[in-house]
Amino acid sequence: MSLEIDCRLLRGKFSLDVQLSVERGSTLAITGENGSGKTSTLDMVAGLLACTEGKILLHGKALDDSTSGRFVQPELRGVSTVFQGGGLFSHLSVEKNILFGRNAAYKNTTKLDNTIGQFNLAGLMSRKPPTLSGGQRQRVALARAFLAPSDILLLDEPTTSLDAVSRDEVRRAMKAFFEIYDGVVILVSHDDTEVAELATQVARVRVSRDETTSAKLGGLVVK
Repeated sequence: MSLEIDCRLLRGKFSLDVQLSVERGSTLAITGENGSGKTSTLDMVAGLLACTEGKILLHGKALDDSTSGRFVQPELRGVSTVFQGGGLFSHLSVEKNILFGRNAAYKNTTKLDNTIGQFNLAGLMSRKPPTLSGGQRQRVALARAFLAPSDILLLDEPTTSLDAVSRDEVRRAMKAFFEIYDGVVILVSHDDTEVAELATQVARVRVSRDETTSAKLGGLVVK
């Protein structure tokens, strides 16, 4: 069972063609220069952008199919996301952010306790995001995504805002989680060390400025 992507995104003069296959239990890292389409690829998988042409399949079922017109809304895709900035609710406590959208039964569970411990959040649970450092906010966002049941986990530069110590802690936590996670992980990162430690496969986006040509590597094409 896998995630299959074969689609094109057209935005003005920018054309992004993606052909990828990621098996369950695998972690795909997408690397490449800024503005090359890495985040747009995540957005299409998450349902924040629709494919202009082509389709995205999860376990053989279409999440997005331009031919049939089928488009599964983001909240129904079984996707957890950690994008740059974290996307936390500023008026909610850390605890409520982590548990947002979860059943009340999650509140007193071993899984929650383990997640809080993994990301060193025990002393922050009653605080609100505006009082946290950038690194702390990112750890909260990661904890929320890891706690949510999902088939796909998307991470866009998850350690960018962290100091060196926090970055190492979060990487270790992510590595431990990825080893037991039964879904598909797609990680966008500029950090070669992070990619080497966490990814089981890598796709590097290459950009060609010649409108008549494109470059391919690792299943991604950007024109």
